[in-house]
Amino acid sequence: MKILESQNALLSNYEVYQHIIDQRKKSKAQDGRRLPGNAHHIMKEVLAYLRQKPSPLEKQEETQAYSPEVIPRLLEKIREANLPSDLTKGEVLSILNLRPTSVAVLSTAIEDMEERFSEEEQNRVVDIIVEVLGRDDPEHEAEQGEGEEVEDEAMPSVENGY
Repeated sequence: MKILESQNALLSNYEVYQHIIDQRKKSKAQDGRRLPGNAHHIMKEVLAYLRQKPSPLEKQEETQAYSPEVIPRLLEKIREANLPSDLTKGEVLSILNLRPTSVAVLSTAIEDMEERFSEEEQNRVVDIIVEVLGRDDPEHEAEQGEGEEVEDEAMPSVENGY
């Protein structure tokens, strides 16, 4: 095998996940065709990694949040938002792989976000991501948010005399 063009395209975690699922289905359907050496082990390990928390694909089989239609729809919604600066391919890929549901996490996916986008635009991007890709468990996230507030109040510090 000869590589003609290296890194011709980037793949999201979902695309890798879906390719492995498809390959597993093909190998089960074709009993006579064998996969090379440790391919089953590698596919199993990659799927295990992609299904680990905090991956957006953790509950993919249950939620079906990611699908082939989602990527173009996300790009279209972001384009419709009329942001002052376009997102790079790498930034869009990071958004797909991370599924940020807060501005803080979004800042890890977008370079120089504070300089490129206003606070309102940042929140709009997060809203678009949540609308298109959804959340894993909104009730669980709300409970965590309440727990953090209580924890912050009880934190010992010099100011509150602890």
